[in-house]
Amino acid sequence: MNKEKVYCGVDVSKKHLDAFNGKTARRFDNTCEGATALMNWAGSAHYVFESTGGYERMAAWMVMAASGTASIVNPSRVRHFALGMGQIAKTDPIDARMIRDFASHTDPKPSEKPSATQRRLTALVDRRVHLSDMHTAEKNRLGTADEPEMVRLIKQHLKWLEKQLEKIEAKIKDTLAEDATMTQKAKCIQSIKGLGIVNAVTLLAHLPEIGTLSRREIASLAGLAPFNRDSGGKSGRRHVCGGRRRLRSCLYMAAMNARTYNPVLREFYQRLVNENHRPKMVALTAVMRKLLIAANSAVKNAEI
Repeated sequence: MNKEKVYCGVDVSKKHLDAFNGKTARRFDNTCEGATALMNWAGSAHYVFESTGGYERMAAWMVMAASGTASIVNPSRVRHFALGMGQIAKTDPIDARMIRDFASHTDPKPSEKPSATQRRLTALVDRRVHLSDMHTAEKNRLGTADEPEMVRLIKQHLKWLEKQLEKIEAKIKDTLAEDATMTQKAKCIQSIKGLGIVNAVTLLAHLPEIGTLSRREIASLAGLAPFNRDSGGKSGRRHVCGGRRRLRSCLYMAAMNARTYNPVLREFYQRLVNENHRPKMVALTAVMRKLLIAANSAVKNAEI
């Protein structure tokens, strides 16, 4: 008889790793020492972590580095599973048990440990987003500031942020240059009119699967695949949901550009709005999906 697979559900927070292996629950510190203690305790289990804003990465990557099996899963799927099982209460030990039960029912696909270049690129792209958001917020504050001293301080901060953005963008270019495969992928993505270097590095950072999946799979990962809502004789409106938020933000800005400057996508957008009477946001989402699928196809068909 085949030995039943053992899952270890791990609920992650900034400070702790709450684990449940099917029999007992234990809490570990979310540190390298804590992750090591977790592996010593749970052994060769299939570790399942909720995606928790990056706090899960260190422990999950340590499991992968030790030749263990780890999956990082969408927390909303686990929560919906818990509600479906009638589990309303929510605590860290309960969440760990629900993650384990979710895994035993769905057998999640093992996640792959990203390369050092991939991790560095992701960190740099995330930092660029943080700095860009701060720059936008400060520009908005400058528009409403009326005290000369506040205006001076905000302008100083804006200059500092602009210098930091320049440094981060230079580091992003250097990171790409160090990896010939990633450089080629970035060029393939930028060959799609409407997708620039910022879009390319964002896709490479937050969608490392690009070029390896089908058009339906890649759209689903980004939260751009339309899902049916039909029941009986009723045919509901298709909708998109879930996916990776950073990707959708990136592709939204690209679609705004493409509907103006990409002749094919401009015609596609106008046909949806004017002839098919689709709402503008629905048409724009369709353009986002077209851009992503085109980028995925360009990378897949390139000789890399």
